[in-house]
This record gives sequence, C-alpha cells and structure tokens, in this order.
Amino acid sequence: MDKKILYIDEVLRKRDNLNLNDLEKFDINEICLVLSSNPFILTKHWIKFQQEWININYKTFRDHDKYIILIYLISKSWEGDLNLFKFYSIDDFHSKEDVSLPNISLLEIAGDLRIPKETIRRKLIELEKENIIIRKGQKIILSQLALKLQKPENSIKTLSIFLEKLSILLSAQDWFGPSISRGDIELYFRKFYTIFWNHYFKMQIPFLVRWKKIFGDLESWVIWANMGMNQFTNLEKVSKRAEVKKNINLSEDNKANQYIEDIINMNDNQVNESMRGVNASSISEISFIPRATVIRKLNKLSKKNIIKRNKKLEYFLTGQGKLNEEIKANYLINQKNIALFVTDIFNLIKKSSLKI
Repeated sequence: MDKKILYIDEVLRKRDNLNLNDLEKFDINEICLVLSSNPFILTKHWIKFQQEWININYKTFRDHDKYIILIYLISKSWEGDLNLFKFYSIDDFHSKEDVSLPNISLLEIAGDLRIPKETIRRKLIELEKENIIIRKGQKIILSQLALKLQKPENSIKTLSIFLEKLSILLSAQDWFGPSISRGDIELYFRKFYTIFWNHYFKMQIPFLVRWKKIFGDLESWVIWANMGMNQFTNLEKVSKRAEVKKNINLSEDNKANQYIEDIINMNDNQVNESMRGVNASSISEISFIPRATVIRKLNKLSKKNIIKRNKKLEYFLTGQGKLNEEIKANYLINQKNIALFVTDIFNLIKKSSLKI
C-alpha cells in the first residue's frame, strides 16, 4: 500500500466499526436557519473569503473561465478515489508529479460548466501551452505546475475562520455541542484534504456558474460583488451606530430577501456624507482586473440600471433593474447551498470517524 494514501474504510474499522452514515447527522434546515438569522456573520466572513479566493486566482490566471475549468478537472480526478474511500492529505496530493483524469469529453465539461464547447477547447489549448495540463489524445493529465498553482494554503485558513465563527453561533444550540476552533478545522481540511476540499468544489463550482449565468461573465460579477462588499461595510457602520440588529427568518422569503435589499438599496435610502461608493481604480486594484476592463464592465452594468455613479466618479449598487430580481433569488439559493456545504463539513468533523 502506498504510504501516502489513507483509506477511509480502514479508519472506520478502527473506530468501533462506525461508518459515515451510522451517527445522526445535523439537519441542514436548522443550520440554514442560523445562517439566515445572522447575515452579518455570513456576509462579513464568507464574502471576505470568497473575495480573497476569486481575486487571488484571477491574479494567477488572468482568466476566470480558465480557472473554473482547472478546478473542475481537479475535482473530476478525485471521483474514483472517493468512490473507493481513498483520500490524500493536502501535502501528499499537491506533491504528486502529475494526476491523470478519467476519460472526459469536451461536451461533458461544457455542459457541466455552461461554457461553450469551443471556448472549452480554446482554454484547454491555453492551459496546455502554459504547461498546466498535458493532453495525450483524449486523455488529460494535470501537471505538477497545475497542482502547485492550485494549492489552497491561504484559502483553507480563511475558510476555517468563517467555519469557526459559524460553529460559535451554532454552539448556542444544544444539538450542535461545543464550537470548533479554526486550528482544528484547518487540520481536518489539511489531513483529509481531498474529501473536505471536494465538498468545497461541489459547492463552489455551481456557485460560480450561477453568477456567470446571471451577469454574462464572472468579471462583471466580481466587480458588482466588490461594490456590494463596500456597501455591506457601510451598512455595518450604520447599523452599529443605530444599534440595529438584523434578524431574518428563513421560513419567510420576504424577510430573507430583506437583508440583500438593505445592502443593494442603502445608497438610495440612507445617503449621507458617510455613504461612499467605490471607483474603478480601487476595484481594479482589489480584483486585479485591468482598469480598462473594469470601466467597460461598469458601463455595461450601468446600462442595466443595477449600479449608479456619483459626482465623485464612485459607483454603488441600486435596487433598480430587472437583473436585481435574479440577484436576490440567487442570494437565497446560495445561502441554502452554503448551508449544505457547512452541514457536510460539520458532519464530517463531528459525526464521522475521521479524526485529526
């Protein structure tokens, strides 16, 4: 047996013959309710993590589609291993010389990612020229460079912070038990990497695909999200000054929509000297998207009436435009999918026989 490979079924036999399904799992609906009732925590820590993750990856690849294709290929490489209950630690997986993928067609990739087949073909050629993948006929192999570029050292740290904050909230519920430290969460992600990070990819890839479908491209979504993060920061300041606490009940969709509406509409409803937007140069600096591209995308978003520009040439979100209805609906979908992801992670940590 390869010493670098651990097998889940062997671990389980050593732990009182338990398997991942023997213990009562956490209820996703209960976790989703806690998330929806604490939107500041979700927005502040989750969106901060997302923003850092997508920006760093764009800085490396200068192409969101290319990166989505790469992480999709990596996730596909784990399918066979997970079916055999086999997993790698983060260091063992990313120290491999290369990783061969199961046979996969361009049509399958295009269908799963909702990217045109010809675009997939072009991006794969670019990845091959950059020595990130190797192609042998229909076979795709991830090179050592691909594994090196994608190793999510910092992302695991920031994601662990979000999960720690959420576990503290959940620890107030008798059914959850004590909170989990960010250090322990990080250890789980590092030791059982291909299991835990596969759950992340299962959530994150469709997350990006949905936003791309709404905005037409991910650059526009990233630019919009940066303005949203700025308005969240402003909303947080206003709420603290007013000693306002936002509580949302997921069982009532109109209340669940209220928080995202507050962020989007705040510059329309709460304009004062402290309410500032963000300019094109700042967005470019944060996102690493070229300023000329940022300006072009801002103009496109302005025509859709979902953003406005003030006299200081700062942009902010509005509650106008038909696209905002899709954005609000997607916010609720994302909230539920994030809840599913964290439920899976806490089940693995607290309810399975995987131990650090």
